[in-house]
Amino acid sequence: MQPQAVLSKWPVVVVAVVLAFLLGIAVMFPGAPRTAAQSVREFWLSAQGAQIQLEGGVIWDAWTYNGTVPGPTLRVRVGDLVRIHLTNNMDRIHSVHAHGLRYAIESDGSQAYPDSMPSPGETYTYTYEATRPGLFYYHCHSSDGATISYHILKGLYGAIIVYPADQWPPDPTYEFVQFFAEAPTDPGLAYVINGGQASEHALRDLVNAQGYAGALQTLKDAGVRVVPVNQELTFYLVGIGNEYHSWHMHGGNPVYVNGQPAEGDVIALGPGSVATAKVKLANPGIWLIHCHLVFHADAGMVTLVIAE
Repeated sequence: MQPQAVLSKWPVVVVAVVLAFLLGIAVMFPGAPRTAAQSVREFWLSAQGAQIQLEGGVIWDAWTYNGTVPGPTLRVRVGDLVRIHLTNNMDRIHSVHAHGLRYAIESDGSQAYPDSMPSPGETYTYTYEATRPGLFYYHCHSSDGATISYHILKGLYGAIIVYPADQWPPDPTYEFVQFFAEAPTDPGLAYVINGGQASEHALRDLVNAQGYAGALQTLKDAGVRVVPVNQELTFYLVGIGNEYHSWHMHGGNPVYVNGQPAEGDVIALGPGSVATAKVKLANPGIWLIHCHLVFHADAGMVTLVIAE
């Protein structure tokens, strides 16, 4: 072959080598950004006030995302590009600070980048990448007029669940998201699960007054979640408060966290910690779920699930 012919093929060879190299990188490092293949998932949140009635007629003047405590559960999958649009409809600066989603500093929602914390009447858009599966959460990081802790405990928090790409779309029918927290009220701190309370003593009084079958129907009519016996349930648990809490479900059924049994059927929840629990209720009934720092349960940190 003539030297000129060999040289004329060099550009083709170089291109082929470069393409092969890039393909090799994509295979070796599948987590590398591939923006063109990403799905964009958008969520709209509004910081707004809400009044929530707790046990004993106590009214909690909560701060919320979209009017509920916790705020909406954001479900996404690995590989998604996530956008959260926050409109601040309150009279203080608020923000969204996310755990578990990767982002640039412009989406930090903290004092490190004040422009990411919208003032009253403003809207700000946060952009994230969902790079790994798991249970995470978001909360306000503002300290306008109060501490960061106060902004969170007033109710500005919610869950983020990132599903593996091969588990999409998810079926949340038998998923439970539960936040264990303290709530600042005029009488003092209240202990709440998902911004609500229940009383084990009131449950006893209901059963005594209506009989077990009557109480069961009353609770179902009131909207207590009903699940089938032996259905696997997933509990996404978050300790969002400043105190230690724990999760305990009655019934004596094995509870698994990351595939390992939870000894004593109790899951500890430190401040900011999370756990994903799996359990099957083997028997029908009205089953209590409560904090096993029992004085917290005595103060209202109780909820129920019905199996039938």
